Amino acid sequence: MPNPAGSDAVRTLLAGITLPAPPVVIPRQIGHDAAAAVPVEHRAALEKAAVGASVVAVQMADREARRALLADWVYRNAAQFPGGQLYFDMDDVRRDGAGDPSVMLACLLRDLGVAEEFIPPQFGDRFRALQQIAQQRRIVIVVDGVLRAPEAVVAACAPGLLLVGSRWRLDGLSLHADTVHVLLESPPSADEDMDTLVQQLSEPARALYRLLGHLPAPTIGPSLARLLLGVGSEEAMRHLTAAGLLVPAGSPGRFRLRDSARAHTKDRARTETSDERRRVRRQLADACLTMVEKAAATCTSPDTDDAARRAALDVLDAEQHTVTTIMQMITYDQWHREVWRLAMALGPLYDVRVHDSYWRDSHTLGVEAALWDGAIDAQAELRTRLARLELLCGTDHPERAGKEINRAQEMLDLVSNDRLRGLIWQTRAEVEEDQGRDPLPAWQQALHCYTQASYRAGTGMVSTRLGHALVAAGRAEEALDLLTRSPVQSCPDAGLARAAAHHALGHDGPALAAALNAAQYAARHSLYRLYGSALTLVAEVAEELRDEELLRMCRSKERELAQIPWLAPGSAAK
Repeated sequence: MPNPAGSDAVRTLLAGITLPAPPVVIPRQIGHDAAAAVPVEHRAALEKAAVGASVVAVQMADREARRALLADWVYRNAAQFPGGQLYFDMDDVRRDGAGDPSVMLACLLRDLGVAEEFIPPQFGDRFRALQQIAQQRRIVIVVDGVLRAPEAVVAACAPGLLLVGSRWRLDGLSLHADTVHVLLESPPSADEDMDTLVQQLSEPARALYRLLGHLPAPTIGPSLARLLLGVGSEEAMRHLTAAGLLVPAGSPGRFRLRDSARAHTKDRARTETSDERRRVRRQLADACLTMVEKAAATCTSPDTDDAARRAALDVLDAEQHTVTTIMQMITYDQWHREVWRLAMALGPLYDVRVHDSYWRDSHTLGVEAALWDGAIDAQAELRTRLARLELLCGTDHPERAGKEINRAQEMLDLVSNDRLRGLIWQTRAEVEEDQGRDPLPAWQQALHCYTQASYRAGTGMVSTRLGHALVAAGRAEEALDLLTRSPVQSCPDAGLARAAAHHALGHDGPALAAALNAAQYAARHSLYRLYGSALTLVAEVAEELRDEELLRMCRSKERELAQIPWLAPGSAAK
């Protein structure tokens, strides 16, 4: 088949499309405290153990001394790890005695610069993505607060180094990796009268210390402290830090009580009356709700700029562990409205960032609370969101997504707005696609509901998804007609759907033009998935046209794209 007229122009246009390489992020997360005293014998023991090792496990009961030793070693050996230094404290995300290595992997990938949309939702894919990056960069990862070997071993990153900190020996590590164990005695600590030390604090510091005794989560950030204490929060945190009671947590900007202080304030909290404890729980729940609902509103506002939206997402991300533990706590108080509102406020976070151990707990608690409170819209939306997350992450039990969306659909006639009905039908369509059934009726219902709600973004997105589904069903003319009438003509995904429709109809010129437009847009905005999809479609057309030069150019650009470690084969994307 001869090349179409203008094929030289197509090749010239494709040659001019360049996807900027993502910036190489070199994390430096392990600060060095020059004032921290590290015993010479501890330093020498770790130095000896780390020679030629890929995994070193340090056992020491004193958390602060252990952390100081690990930070000191990384500081003095930083030149060995030009790819970066990462730190994760498993105690920061521990619930019911268990840490979550999947959450750790997601945080490590994000800190290494992996674009949000390419952090895989499944544990195995996260592990493989980290290994792909680690093979190209020599990095050191410190995982502290480990209680069981499986919590840390997945972060082994040869040819780099994994440093594991624990209060006891982790024999199980040797089953998974060539591990060197360093068993150290804690430095002697001075005897302290904690009651006297607390009495010498300022009033705001004593108030925060008391509240931390009731907080079910192990860490606190400045946002929640500010809502609990107002203008006195910074003074309180400064005084607690100066007194050695509050220390930096694993996550930047967050703090936790020193182990002895946490045990002391927990004991004091248990001596309070039930009414006093209930009042504190109310104070914690109200402050937490105010914080996350404000962040959620910022995330979803059309007037929010990208920087403010990222900052609000970071607040939700940092606080989701606290939110989930507070939800569990106040469920026993039967504060159902507060529970489901907290669950709803986490929605914008899980639209972007998925953490395996939190979304199912928070949504399940929220659904149950909404049921008790008679909040139909909240129950339907949380069930729908739960179905979407099960579809994305719950590979072990694919039937769960269908069960949840079935329950949400039973409430279609009871929900109060068409936008929510559209979300339910959209999720039904996604479940049908995943299970290999016909999604077209559900996509059409979703489009109708979003149109009735005048929800422009939803209408454009569903039009695009429906267009792709129509093309897959052999109804390309209907797809092209639909996409031509779509209210979001400039949407790059819609452009790619139009390209697919033209291609199915044999309109090679319009197909190439639409696909190249989508590739140009993707390159300008660093949309890696869209860019790859557009290249794939151009390559398919080039093969059919037997345009060897155009096909060679496509394959060359696909190879360039594959050089990004987290876009290589085996790296799952959302």
